[in-house]
Amino acid sequence: MGKKTMTSRERVKKAIHLQEPDRVPRDIWITQDSYVALRRELGLSPKVSKPWDWQNTPNAIRTGSTTWSTDAPVDLDVIEKLDLDIIRVPSYPPNGGRGFVHRPEDDLYIDEWGVPHHRAEFETGYGGAHFEIRIYPLAEATIKDLDDYPWPDPKDPSFLGDLPELIPRIKRETPYAVLSQFGRGGIYEQAKYLRGFEQIFIDMAIDQEFVHALFAKLLDIELEMNRIGIQAVGKHLDILRLSPEDLGTQTSTLVSPQIHEDLVRPYYKRRFHEVRRMLDDVGNRECKIMYHSCGAAYPMMPGLIEDGMEIFDPLQPVEVISEPWRLKKDFGSKIAFLGGINVQSTLPRGTPEDVRAEVRQRIKEMAPGGGYILSPAHRMLPDISFRNIKAMYDAGDEFGYYPLNL
Repeated sequence: MGKKTMTSRERVKKAIHLQEPDRVPRDIWITQDSYVALRRELGLSPKVSKPWDWQNTPNAIRTGSTTWSTDAPVDLDVIEKLDLDIIRVPSYPPNGGRGFVHRPEDDLYIDEWGVPHHRAEFETGYGGAHFEIRIYPLAEATIKDLDDYPWPDPKDPSFLGDLPELIPRIKRETPYAVLSQFGRGGIYEQAKYLRGFEQIFIDMAIDQEFVHALFAKLLDIELEMNRIGIQAVGKHLDILRLSPEDLGTQTSTLVSPQIHEDLVRPYYKRRFHEVRRMLDDVGNRECKIMYHSCGAAYPMMPGLIEDGMEIFDPLQPVEVISEPWRLKKDFGSKIAFLGGINVQSTLPRGTPEDVRAEVRQRIKEMAPGGGYILSPAHRMLPDISFRNIKAMYDAGDEFGYYPLNL
């Protein structure tokens, strides 16, 4: 094992500027149910997952970057215990900060976008639950209906909450890199949740006027969320993550590259350019912009990079089109990557030795020359054992020190 010679913030900044730090940086992405278990395994004070009433529940985990997915903002004590390098500090839902609002008459949970979800217990035997969309509120909407919809209000005081005090304090008093996300839905992604997956794809084929109207509205909200967040705390950020936008399945893109180019990319391009300008305007030219897409996004990568993506997450190790080694080979001289450790097979079903082997392989593929942050390839669910989480970060210590010798 090597020796650390940098602070976490220095380490991350080196890596995302495509230089080799002392050690491959590490991050975590985890759901609330999993986070409750992780804290218990680490011997830390207990937390409670109650995302529909967290404000009134003692020791409850606050709503994270995306309400429906129940992401857990990870506390400093966990970051210290696991020797991580990044602290994620997202915005709050602009509906009084609540996130989900429980509707008892039909037992549904309404997020800040007005999308009703059903809480479904996992059937894996590991406990926990997830939220499934039950109603797509814009499924039958017209362009005129978009004007009357109760959209989230980024000017809601709860949207920033304590961030104007918290983020500068974290930057001042801790050694960690600061990652924030202000957008809470995105454009193409949130359109799927509002309109319905099937219907938005039909619209993209036969009703492009509606698609443009919906995307334009969602882009305006995304940009306003980022403007408010960046003006308040943008000068303190090391990484700004835009709202997630899934472009692929496990084996292909969701739409053809040509449809993406014509209908989706113009909105992404404007978002990248305007967010970059916002960061520059507050004097933070070093903050890197991170973009998320699951699945086989390879065909869209050149356009994303050209338009302003600087870090790509979560680096899912899919076996078709977007293999991590291929992304590093073709784009590693231009962007950094975060993620890469399989949450669909290796982490939930593998042995600690399997995890160790995958971490070694990922570092060998992705870390030469810098540009890689070790992390699970998506949010970790309750079926991932503590021993495999520990194995992932132990292997990061074993194989992640520079100069690499793999």
